[in-house]
Amino acid sequence: MTYIFIFIAPLLNFLLFESFFFKAGLFYAALAVSDILLLIAVRQISGRRITSLEFWNFSIFPVLFSTALAAYSLFVVNQLITQILFAVSLCFNYLYLKNIYRGERHEFLESISSFGNLLTMFFSFSVIYGMASFLGWPIWILSLGSTGAALLVVYQIFWAIRIRNANTLAFIMLIGLLLTQLVWAIYFLPFNFNALGLIATVCYYLIIGLVKLSLAEKLTSRSLKFYLALGILFFALIFLTAKWA
Repeated sequence: MTYIFIFIAPLLNFLLFESFFFKAGLFYAALAVSDILLLIAVRQISGRRITSLEFWNFSIFPVLFSTALAAYSLFVVNQLITQILFAVSLCFNYLYLKNIYRGERHEFLESISSFGNLLTMFFSFSVIYGMASFLGWPIWILSLGSTGAALLVVYQIFWAIRIRNANTLAFIMLIGLLLTQLVWAIYFLPFNFNALGLIATVCYYLIIGLVKLSLAEKLTSRSLKFYLALGILFFALIFLTAKWA
């Protein structure tokens, strides 16, 4: 019976997303039911109690990923891209739940956390800039709101890759604070919300990469130069190809 949740939860998640695609007024209800279903699936598949920390550690990724993707889909004009996003959500949730069922293979958890949370941050940042641009919400409030998502994402990554030391919590808080300030500053660049979200995501990727190496005591001048060159390349590509707002 437990195994069926691996298929049912992602499929129902997909169908709920389709419901608000055709009727936007169902967005909040569909998203709430979708998140609840994912929590139930994690509870059944992992066997952890809802009151346990491990249950919530397992739940952070699928809930945040699906929520951020659903919110981002509201700003997507192209219907084909929206359907692709829904399919991506279905695949990620299936693979993640299947991995938990097979016994928490941490190599897979690390991979899906790194790549999946990268997408989560892109969706989240883009939604923040989209709300600021289209709805006129104050960017300083939205940038503070991004702090919670950033803290959860960073915490989940550190948990997935088994980083445990006395400085972990301090680094998580520092990353959250730094990302909040960067989100606010990046908003004033003359690009559309997708480009701004991409720039903020690159900043997140560089920061989290360097911090992971530092905590694992693997940070060298060579790796520092690699991330610096990678950052310059990414930013150059974005600035040369992005559409100006």
